[in-house]
Order: sequence, then C-alpha cells, then structure tokens
Amino acid sequence: MKHTLETIAKLAGVSRGTVSRVVNQSPGVKPQVRQRVQQIIDENGYVPHPQARSLAGGTTGNIGVIAFSDNPDYLTHHIFYEVLQAIQADSAANDYDLLLFANRSSSDEQYWKRVATRRKVDGLVIMGEHILEEHLLFYRQQQIPFVLIGKRDFVKLPLACVTSNYYSGAYSATKHLIEKGKRNLVYIHGLANMYHENARYMGYCQALAEAGLEVRPELVIEGHARQKDAALQMRKLIEEGLPFDGVFAANDLMAFGAMEVLQQRGINIPQQVAVVGFDDVQAAVYYSPALTTVRQDKRKLGEEAMRMLLDMLKGNMAADEARTVMIDCDLIVRETT
Repeated sequence: MKHTLETIAKLAGVSRGTVSRVVNQSPGVKPQVRQRVQQIIDENGYVPHPQARSLAGGTTGNIGVIAFSDNPDYLTHHIFYEVLQAIQADSAANDYDLLLFANRSSSDEQYWKRVATRRKVDGLVIMGEHILEEHLLFYRQQQIPFVLIGKRDFVKLPLACVTSNYYSGAYSATKHLIEKGKRNLVYIHGLANMYHENARYMGYCQALAEAGLEVRPELVIEGHARQKDAALQMRKLIEEGLPFDGVFAANDLMAFGAMEVLQQRGINIPQQVAVVGFDDVQAAVYYSPALTTVRQDKRKLGEEAMRMLLDMLKGNMAADEARTVMIDCDLIVRETT
C-alpha cells in the first residue's frame, strides 16, 4: 500500500496537519506525539513526495537554474554550460538535485511564474540577458531565494549577484593593444544597455584616456554579440576607408567575425590589425591565428553563485541582502596580438 499523509494520520490517530509538521520538522507538535508519528512513518516506509513537502512549507531538495533568453540556442552558449557544470558539482556535493528551466517567452509567457508557484525548488540561480525586475520581484514575493549571475541594478530591489570584472578585463585588453603600438582602435559593442556591456566600454575608454587617445565614435560599431553582425559592421568599416590598426571585441564570437572579414580582405593579423576578444571560449585557442582574449573564470562564477545561495538556504545570509561578488579576469595573449 502506498501511504499518504492522510493514511499515516489515520494510523497515528492525529490530524493530517500534525503529520505534515512532523515530516517537515516544523514546531508545534508535542514530543511524545512527534515520536509516535515518526515511528509509524518509519514502520510503514512512508516517503513524502518532494513537491508535497514543499507545498506544506518544507523543502524540495532541488535547486533550479533558470535562463532568461529569447535565443533558443542559449543553453548551448559557451559561458552557460561551463557555469552550469560548476553549479551542478556544488549542488550534488551538498545533496541537492539540479533542475534546469529555460524561459519560454514566445510560447508561454507565464512559465517563469510557475517555476516559483509550483514550489519545485528551494532556491534559484538566474542567468540570461533578458532578466527583468518583474521576474525578480515575483520570486522575492514568493520567498524563493535567488542569486544572479551577471550584475543587475534595480533601485527598489537589493540583489545578490556574481559577476566578472568586465571593466578591468576590457581595460587590460585595450591597454595591451596600445602597448603593441596600436593607436586607432575599433570597439565592437555587444548587447546594448547591459551592465557588462557598459562596464567593458568604460574600461576601453579609460585605457584610451590614460594613453592620451580619444574615443573615435566612428570606430565604435554594433555587433549585437553575434559573429555575423560583427562581420557585417567590420565589412562596412573597411569599405568606408576608415583607418584602424586594432580591434577589441566585447566577446570572442564578434572577434571571430572581425577576423573573418580582415582575412578575406587580405589584411594581416596582427601585423596590420591586432585583435582581442573577451570570454576565452574553447574555440579561441584553435582559431587561426589563435585569439588573444580576456578569460572569464566561468567555473568560479558558478561556484560563487552556489556559495551565496547555499548561505541563504542555511540561514547564514538574508535572501534579500544586497551583495556583489566580483570575479577577476585574465588577459590570455595569443597570436592575434
């Protein structure tokens, strides 16, 4: 016989609510009653369903990762899967199962809400370029602890975030190009109006300013974080005849797009134009020539996010505490500079 809260309650001669409080280790049950109920649970081999425990106010033993993106290929993104590996390892080491959710923004606009209302998880790690304040406010109202990978600033919502130090990474990349004798530097933007994009651009500008160089707006182009868009804009730049001798792209994919066009036009890399990317995707070292880039410590991003989330779940950190953990980046010099 498969037992339920109701059948255990009947055998113990108590209410369903009493059994629920015993199962979830909640207060409000006399010691002798708790002992009797627990004995009946043990004797009958009753195992509560994780979701039922959650609905009753207990825990599920699950940690969720949700990705907010309109790109159906986001789950194969180089950063996402490396971060996810670290989250999975730490969740398993702490006896949590991992559930993966991907926002179905085009086909199911309420999916992201059900992640919380169905109570399948004890906490969330949230990623993606389309995280809205509406999402986070709802999870906070539902009392679901969460940590963001990638910084966000919402005035009325203190957040726990883990982010790479995009500013210093971009600064070091730009300074490296300048130290190589490059003076007319193209900057290829990624996604507009994002924290990480603004930080990278500021690092680029700071390095130019320290070298006595001005930001030339005509050399700042939009790549939309895509290889093909970066290639298109680089092609236009060359056709317009604007002189440049260095390229800093806000991610490696856009750097690949720029290199593709430069090679098609017979422009030598790095002698005529040096190129630096950002992220250090796995393909960077195998590209020809091998790409100089800024390496994000993607495993560390996942590890730090899990550390904060576990602190919340253990009561060592308030779920609404504002905290930002900044992970340093490293410049990896290869053949394109």
